[in-house]
Amino acid sequence: MLAGQFAQARRTATEALKTDGPSAGNFLVLGQAHAAEDDDDHDDRAEAAYQEGLEAFPDDLDLLAAYAELCLRSDYLDRPARHRRGPELTERLRELAPGSNQAVRIEQIAAGRAVKGPRPPSPVRTQTHDARLVLAAVGDPASAAARARAYAQGRPGDDRLATLAETLTALAGLGRVPLRWMVRFPLHTLLIRVALCIVVLLAVPALQWNSWVRMLVIVAVIPAALLQALLRRARHRADTRPSVAHAEPVGVPDFPVLPPVPASSRRETAMAGLVLAAVLSALVGSGIWSYHQYAAYPRYTVAAPDRLRGYERLENTPVQLLVEGAMSETMAGSGAKSFTYVYGKKEEQLPAITVIGSVGDFHDMTPDALGAIQDGLQLGLSSTDLTTGKAWSADPGRLGGTMRCLSYQAMGSQQVNACTWGDKGSVGTVLSPGSGRGLEAAADLARAVREAVLHQGTPANFA
Repeated sequence: MLAGQFAQARRTATEALKTDGPSAGNFLVLGQAHAAEDDDDHDDRAEAAYQEGLEAFPDDLDLLAAYAELCLRSDYLDRPARHRRGPELTERLRELAPGSNQAVRIEQIAAGRAVKGPRPPSPVRTQTHDARLVLAAVGDPASAAARARAYAQGRPGDDRLATLAETLTALAGLGRVPLRWMVRFPLHTLLIRVALCIVVLLAVPALQWNSWVRMLVIVAVIPAALLQALLRRARHRADTRPSVAHAEPVGVPDFPVLPPVPASSRRETAMAGLVLAAVLSALVGSGIWSYHQYAAYPRYTVAAPDRLRGYERLENTPVQLLVEGAMSETMAGSGAKSFTYVYGKKEEQLPAITVIGSVGDFHDMTPDALGAIQDGLQLGLSSTDLTTGKAWSADPGRLGGTMRCLSYQAMGSQQVNACTWGDKGSVGTVLSPGSGRGLEAAADLARAVREAVLHQGTPANFA
């Protein structure tokens, strides 16, 4: 009955009535096992069981209370005769045992108040409680399993013993040491697994690991899932074991007596709440921390020096005005601040160094995104009379991020290099003519220009 095996309870009670004769307890179990199904046909059979039991034991308080509860809870439209018996049975209880638990309970039901009795322990709690008790008393798991099986064979009608024997047999297998520790020391192993989850969740943002590392918390969940599967299979084997008509009790020395399973204590409830709160706090904190890291970007100020690599900064050149107009249109509404600087000699027609860029929130910038920007530049050049040459990745320098360079040339003109950088706070391109010193010289120039123009905090004084 406590395990919810109502059909087996009815069979056991019926066989006992046939074998041992009338018994108030067996009539009570038979009726309750029918009533627990909450079905009209089963309610009729429960009523028949109670009536037959009261014919043999008319003053049994438990039978009277169970029958009265069945009648009081019945629908007076569908079963009017049964419903009318409820007050009669209630009065009979008052006469026989006024103030008893049975009488008080039925009076509460008759008054329409809900009655909540103590909930029986769950099958899993009973199973782990018994296994923990025997493992602590016997020590050796193989010996504990053998003793439990011998003890259960002498009492084939005891489902609790059968479940215990199957559970200990499963736990005694090779490689089951972690599962046995979880049964014997549930609180300690739970705290270890929770600590592992919290460490993994907080280490991801603290050490800036990939977010997929959070999936390692599954390692802490797998043992609990394996233990639940083992317990479930053990209960199934106990439920489907072959029935034995007669068996003599077997004496097993030093086998512990199985006491009633205690209800969950306030300490256990509080600990479960604290564990859940700790894991949820770590999960939420890890997510918030990671998001702040993802959304954070360096705040740059832009201040260009008057001279760079021997060239002076030129103002209001046609190239500068053309690029500034295009950048303002492109970055409109983004919240980014664009800049364009041109370095060269006034007497020369074309500038020696041109730097184009923007500072702001570019926290979504990735190497792939920068590659897409440069691919767009390369595609635009290929649609003109400019021919593109080699593209390569370069060291971004101390400001970090990503840098990629591209060389191109016009028909019959010299080579021009375009190195583009990108990080979470800026993006820009440095254009320079080929110097004949190799491709790395173009990347070195781009790093120098970038570090000279972008500053974190107060800009340097370029007098």
